[in-house]
Amino acid sequence: MSIDYRFKILYAIGIIFVVIGHCGGGGINILSDWFPPYAFHLQLFAFASGYFYKSSSEEYIGKYILKKIKTLLVPLYCWNFFYGLVVIVLSFKGFTIGFDSNTEMFSKLLILPITTGHQFMYNLGGWFVIPLFMVQIYNVLARKIFSLNNKKINEGVWYIFNLFLGMIGVYLASKNFRFGWWLVLVRMLFILPFFSLGIYYKRKLEKYDKLGSITYFILIFMSLLVVLYIYGRIPTYSACWCHDFVDGPIMPYIIGSIGIAFWLRVSRILEPIIGKNKYINLISDNAFSIMINQLMAFMIVKTVFAFISKLTNLCYNFDWSSYKTDVWYLYLPKNIEQMKIIYIFAGIVIPILIQICITKLSYMLLNKKIILKNLKNVNAP
Repeated sequence: MSIDYRFKILYAIGIIFVVIGHCGGGGINILSDWFPPYAFHLQLFAFASGYFYKSSSEEYIGKYILKKIKTLLVPLYCWNFFYGLVVIVLSFKGFTIGFDSNTEMFSKLLILPITTGHQFMYNLGGWFVIPLFMVQIYNVLARKIFSLNNKKINEGVWYIFNLFLGMIGVYLASKNFRFGWWLVLVRMLFILPFFSLGIYYKRKLEKYDKLGSITYFILIFMSLLVVLYIYGRIPTYSACWCHDFVDGPIMPYIIGSIGIAFWLRVSRILEPIIGKNKYINLISDNAFSIMINQLMAFMIVKTVFAFISKLTNLCYNFDWSSYKTDVWYLYLPKNIEQMKIIYIFAGIVIPILIQICITKLSYMLLNKKIILKNLKNVNAP
């Protein structure tokens, strides 16, 4: 099976921007005045997921759903149980991050990962898994039902239909239908058109994507200038809480699609240069672990600074109270904004190392199981 290295780069770009977003900009500016990360980064993941959707999934729906449960929900809940334990242990040391004695543990372990995803805070990046899973299941079931009538889906019409559903979701959120189970619905509806756009692009639009890069980028920046002229800013939206849809139901899709179009072309240009770079591929292949574990990586960096503060005078202004109570607190030596690059680096590298260790451990346990099974067969009478 051939590997599309454009999307390796695209996934890497997306997850790096997620980490940067959680670092308050990260002390670096990668065209953020034109492409604010929250305007496109999670939308980009939905687009890429749609791009790789296969019609053959509709022939084996049960197998497809089980695969998605295995690759998305099982890891999500395993990490949730792990961070639940972490929060309980840390609470004995005075840490209150993710610890809420007023909320039942049953709800935190099983219900809140669906409704908010912020139950233990350290793994809050996992909120995106549920709406993505819902979109994928909706897509395959809807397509299967449609195919029962022996009709072929018109991808353009299908995209417009899902865009309409997404706009309904944005409208509902703007009217404050974004709490409890409503949040689950509007999150799913918001990212649905981007998933459908990925399918539509792959099957219909990509063959026409032949415009020269200079002309292509001129059109993108001219479009953004029009947006700037109308709104006085580049709109950005929080897909997480759906609380800032103030520009009407269509603008989140216009601005998100422009961001995706820009970075998709950047990825195409970079493909022959860094497409097969092992570090780019490591970031891309471990996007899930980075999404889940980045805030714990930040915490590890802060803990290092905490020890330095305790043992020396180098971090004399370290805020111990914020360290234990605020997951978003980032200690910056001498308050230098560029020091956030340390957190970005850790937020990418540490989750990758965690996943490598898990993979190697799983491989060792699997091999041990196979060896024991073979020994049993050899010793059988």
